[in-house]
Amino acid sequence: MPRPFEILLGRRDLFAVNVAFLPDPDAGCAATRELSASWGSLEIWVHGHNLCAHIEQGEPVDSVHWYLLPFLQWLASNWDFLLHEERLPTKNAGATAWTAMRRTNEAPAALSEDEAEHWETRWHQWWERHCLIACREGGLLPNLYIRRWRDAIEFSWGIHSLAGAPDHFRFDAFAGCGRIAPDVVADVLFGVLDRASHYLLDEMPDSPAFAQLIQDVAALETSDQRRRLGLISGIFLDEHTPTQRWDRIQQMFPANLSREATKTLFAPSSTRLVVQGSCPAALMFGSVSPTINEADVRLLAEKLAQAFTPDGESKSLRRLARDEPVGRTDDAAWEQGYRLAEDLLEELGDGYVEDSSMDIDRLYQDLGIEVQEVVLSDCSIRAVAIAGRDYQPTVLLNTSYLYRNNEPRRFTLAHELCHVLHDRSYGAHLAMASGPWAPRDIEKRANAFAAMFLMPSALLESVVRSRSDPIDTTVGVWQVAKQMQTSFIATLEHLHNLGFVDEVTRDALRNQLDQRAASPSNSVIGNQTTHPSRPRNPAALGLSDLPVDR
Repeated sequence: MPRPFEILLGRRDLFAVNVAFLPDPDAGCAATRELSASWGSLEIWVHGHNLCAHIEQGEPVDSVHWYLLPFLQWLASNWDFLLHEERLPTKNAGATAWTAMRRTNEAPAALSEDEAEHWETRWHQWWERHCLIACREGGLLPNLYIRRWRDAIEFSWGIHSLAGAPDHFRFDAFAGCGRIAPDVVADVLFGVLDRASHYLLDEMPDSPAFAQLIQDVAALETSDQRRRLGLISGIFLDEHTPTQRWDRIQQMFPANLSREATKTLFAPSSTRLVVQGSCPAALMFGSVSPTINEADVRLLAEKLAQAFTPDGESKSLRRLARDEPVGRTDDAAWEQGYRLAEDLLEELGDGYVEDSSMDIDRLYQDLGIEVQEVVLSDCSIRAVAIAGRDYQPTVLLNTSYLYRNNEPRRFTLAHELCHVLHDRSYGAHLAMASGPWAPRDIEKRANAFAAMFLMPSALLESVVRSRSDPIDTTVGVWQVAKQMQTSFIATLEHLHNLGFVDEVTRDALRNQLDQRAASPSNSVIGNQTTHPSRPRNPAALGLSDLPVDR
């Protein structure tokens, strides 16, 4: 009978894992020798939440109990994926992996049979690499996803029904998310793997499975960094292995890069176990749409290389820039975006107010942020932001996006300003494409920032008071939007968020706009023209990831 042995590593208020090996209650009758020797308990703590705590027959229990060998093998075999792969398999449908995977577990009905099969295959393969219950083999484990998220490791979890779970069993933790520094997570998990594997082999020296586990764990310290960077980049998913992906990305950059530029672009900070800070190239391609082609990749690579300018930021921009961890919920991200914009507006004063609107272009000039236009094949990418101490801060506007009027361009510039100022991983650098694959909560925060910056509360109140038509009418909202040079939907949503328009009125006005947009010919409202060819039912700003061109 194996001797009891416990491993507790990390801090429960941040990240900790507690593993204890205990005598098998079935005395080996229901499992192989190796499985029986690995019977024990497991606790996983994230930001003070014990994700394994549960109620069993009315009694609280802190740990789950089961054979731990499959858990250890799963950690070792999926190590690089868990700590370096961010991109979701099918669609970026939620702010966390748990939310997105729950919303995409079935292929859309409109897909063909082959497309649906491909969707489901990719979903399941990603689930096997990232979801803890993929290794349960009959045990009762929390529905926990582990993945890379920018320069952090994301843990996200939620309530679920497990096949075979008794009615009297339920986990305590409701839906939640925690993001923790990669080196902290890697050190804890590796320590657990290393100590547990050696304990098991000591208990059963003739076990090939335990000997193999020790070899697999040791190999984690010598994994190819190019493989890990390829996973972070999330590009060329089907065509290449992770290592080949990274080699292919490097080939896209100009061949005459200086040694300093090469080091900055391609050499992130890392330990033997994990890439800690993503280099700019990996960051950029980690957030672009999977539909970009090789010409797009080459163009973005050239722009990123061109932006490399040691100490390229202006002092005024450096004074305003600060890394801000994004809120963990949609509401928190939205409120945080408003607050960050208000902080900036207070810092700037009234110097950028011109004719009842914010002069975003002049602010860009004063901060030394360059604006360029590019043409990308994917029209869902609005822009790309590049920033950092070693870069000329640059915003690349994708002219394939529907910039039919000046308003969406202004909104995009304000949105990208939030990225430049506040979305640098640990304050170091930013290379991020705003589009459907960018982190949703970061995009929500930037949308909120843009709305508040372009429509400051005091300025908006002044404009509302000066209007000639009631604010609860379509024409009244158009008057405000025209004066502030913002789109109708962005203005309406902001008016609602600040209490100028109630929810019922907002919904009624949006329905009126949709009905007019759906008419056979364009309708002129408040001296502005709606376009039937544009999206008919744009999601409300604050519930959507993209600004609305109306």
